[in-house]
Amino acid sequence: MRLTLNHHFVSLKKAIPKQQFLICLGILVPLILLSIRVYLQDDLLLDQILIQVPHQIFTSSWDDYFRFFYLLTGVKGTAVIIAFTLVFLVWKRHWIEAKVLAFSTLGILILVDRILKPMIDRSRPLDRLVKSVGRSFPSGHATGNILFYFFIAYLLAERYPKSTPYIYGFATIWLIIIGFSSVYLRCHWPSDILAGYGLGYICLTISLAWLKISREHQKVKKQ
Repeated sequence: MRLTLNHHFVSLKKAIPKQQFLICLGILVPLILLSIRVYLQDDLLLDQILIQVPHQIFTSSWDDYFRFFYLLTGVKGTAVIIAFTLVFLVWKRHWIEAKVLAFSTLGILILVDRILKPMIDRSRPLDRLVKSVGRSFPSGHATGNILFYFFIAYLLAERYPKSTPYIYGFATIWLIIIGFSSVYLRCHWPSDILAGYGLGYICLTISLAWLKISREHQKVKKQ
């Protein structure tokens, strides 16, 4: 069993490009430090300042637009989108892609909502503009959407390589709006979103490495 686990770990590490591995390490260290800081002190001065910025940019007339966008990309909305995506992948017989996406999104749900949030136990901002329950750090909203939308962007970029800049550009803008709307509606502190983005990128990197390994194993079986 130990040899099998070691083998999978080595295979996973080989499937991650060196530059991407270093980026993940560069994210992981500050992420751990930020998590410890939030655990020791719930309120951060910079968060108190930055959470006011969205309302200095947009007036209250934008509230309904951000509420709609938040609900569309929230847990229930994203779950529906992921479900349709999985059905589409299975329909197209992309079994490996469907399996990796399903287990990756489930893994994030368990990691964030069942482990990290209860452990760090950070309160959400007061005066929220939409109903949101549970703890705040890190943002599962940001983490899950980073993995999902960039995972789909990766698959689309493989299918349409000439459109790669546009695909990733759209995904990036979409994810920035997701994070911004969460802060605007005071559902999350800015550091929750930042941590979610970082954690989501690390999970995405692992998921794409797993996808690469699974595809290689499938090729070997067919030979």
